[in-house]
Amino acid sequence: MKKSLIIIFLFSFLFLIPSSALKAQDNQEFNFDRAYQDYLFTYNQYRQAHNEYITAREQYLNYETLTAKTLALEQTLRMLQERDNTIRTYLTALRMKMAETTGILTYKQNTLYLQLDAEVAWYVNHHDSLSSAASLEDLTKLSKETEERYGKTQVLIYQGLGIILEGKENNLKNQINDQIQILKEKITEIREKGDKDTTIAERWLLEAENKLIRAQEKIDEANALLNSLKTFDQDKQEDYNQTQSLFQEAHLYLKEANGFLKELVREIKTADLNE
Repeated sequence: MKKSLIIIFLFSFLFLIPSSALKAQDNQEFNFDRAYQDYLFTYNQYRQAHNEYITAREQYLNYETLTAKTLALEQTLRMLQERDNTIRTYLTALRMKMAETTGILTYKQNTLYLQLDAEVAWYVNHHDSLSSAASLEDLTKLSKETEERYGKTQVLIYQGLGIILEGKENNLKNQINDQIQILKEKITEIREKGDKDTTIAERWLLEAENKLIRAQEKIDEANALLNSLKTFDQDKQEDYNQTQSLFQEAHLYLKEANGFLKELVREIKTADLNE
C-alpha cells in the first residue's frame, strides 16, 4: 500500500500560453483572459494540494496509523482532482486563445476544436470518477489513467500552440501579399506610362515575393513537424521548440519582405513626384 503513494507524482505542466498583460476581468464575459485566470487559479490550487499530499504521504509512510492512512487517502484524492482540473482549464484557455487568434485556417481550427473538446470531456469524466475510489490502490490506478492519457494531451497542446503561431504569421503574410498585388498594378501603370524606369522596383518586388515563398516554406516545415508528433514521443518539447524556431525564421523572412516593399513604395512615390 505504501508503494501506491510513492508512484503518484507531480506532472510537469506546460506553461506555454502567452500570459503578458493579463488582468482580472470585472465583467462576466468568458474570453481568453478569463480562461487563463481560471487556469492560474486552478494551478495554484493544484500546487497547494500537491504539497499537502506530500506531507500526508510522508506521515503515512512514517507512522502507518489509521488516521495517517485516512488523511493520505483524502489528500491524494484532492491532489488528483486538482490535477485533472488544471489540465482541463489549461485546455480551455488554449481553445479560447485559438478562438481569439486571427489568421488560423478554418479547417485546422475546427478539427482541433473537436479534439480539444473531447479531451476536456475526458478529464471531466475522469475527475468525477475519482470520488468513487475506495482505497489508495484505486487512486493509483486512476492516476495511471491520467498519466497515460497525458501523452495525447501534450500533442494537442503543442499543435494548438503551433496553430496560434501559424495564425500570427499568416496574418502578416496575407497583409504583405495584398500589398504586393497593389504594388504590381502600380508598377505596371508606371511602366506603361513611361514615367520612370521600373527595373529597380520590379527587382525589389521579386525579392519580396521570394521572401514570402521562403517564409511559407518555414511555416510548412513547422506544420509538418507538429503533425508528426506522436503520443509516446519522448522529445515532444524539443520538437515544439524547433517549430517555434521555424516560425521565428518565417517571421524574419516576412519582415525582410516588408522592408523590400517599403523601399519599393519610396521608389513609386519618387515616380509620382516626377510626373
